[in-house]
Amino acid sequence: MITQRQNDILNLIVDLFTQTHEPVGSKALQSTIDSSSATIRNDMAKLEKLGLLEKAHTSSGRMPSTAGFKYFVEHSLSLDSIDEQDIYQVVKAFDFEAFRPEDILQKANQILADMTGYTAVILDVEPARQKLTAFDIVQLSSHDALAVLTLDGSKPATVQFAIPKNFLSRDLLILKEIVDDRFLNRTVMDIHYKLRTEIPQIVQKYFTTTDNVLDLFDYIFAELFKETVFVAGKVNSLDYADLKTYQFLDDEKSVALAFRNSMREDEMAVVQVADSKESALANSTVLMHKFLIPYRGFGLLSLIGPIDMDYRRSVSLVNIIGRVLAMKLGDYYRYLNSNHYEVN
Repeated sequence: MITQRQNDILNLIVDLFTQTHEPVGSKALQSTIDSSSATIRNDMAKLEKLGLLEKAHTSSGRMPSTAGFKYFVEHSLSLDSIDEQDIYQVVKAFDFEAFRPEDILQKANQILADMTGYTAVILDVEPARQKLTAFDIVQLSSHDALAVLTLDGSKPATVQFAIPKNFLSRDLLILKEIVDDRFLNRTVMDIHYKLRTEIPQIVQKYFTTTDNVLDLFDYIFAELFKETVFVAGKVNSLDYADLKTYQFLDDEKSVALAFRNSMREDEMAVVQVADSKESALANSTVLMHKFLIPYRGFGLLSLIGPIDMDYRRSVSLVNIIGRVLAMKLGDYYRYLNSNHYEVN
């Protein structure tokens, strides 16, 4: 346990070091800490003995250790703070017309990466929680067709497929009827379960040859089980991590799994300082923040950076971008769901 003055000293050293990346001496603290230089030096020595500060080799100044950054995050960092100076810049960056919700998510990710110089990751609503709200099949020719799936009433997905050679003209209608009856307004998790249990038995009632029909079901609905992952600033990771981190960011499945497993259901924001269970992130700081995707659920906005990142500004930017992102998505989905008319 440290004293209030020692806590203030640690906080100030963290703030100064993350902005300048230079060791901090006692003289730099005197204008803020109402104590003598000797008292401040003694407190800095005690913080060093506790492992919260480290002494720089080239000067008498101190810098936070990994444990010091962790202590600062756990005891002093407000995870809902916002710096108003960044609001205008973020709002201005979001001033563009989006034609797909993915455009909005990708833009938000790029804004966060550009403004921090770190790596940003966005996950869409967890697949298992989404619902199939509409399904249709559009026959393109005598040999191929397009399955149109809509999730949560607003997120479309299309899958083009070759029509099995043994299909009759009515078989596509039967396939659609099965989906409408068994899958509509069901979660993706329910659909996954039904594909393995109910569908094989139902298909036998309508089709003489069932293997290719079951394969077609699997093919059409495989897209629903994939995570939607956006990564921006991947090359920035080479500045604060190693090649292992860079390569990890190429594996979207592993990225989604690592981030999903890092937050509890009831948590809205988390900061991990060199504390990730994923080895590729073990020597980095990871900020995770859930943001609302109106009508659908929660997405996850994350920032990966060095242990000595500017925590206050990074948290502020994640919060601002998360809020503006939710508003932008809300406007987009309201527009889709409204009745709008062309005015001459």
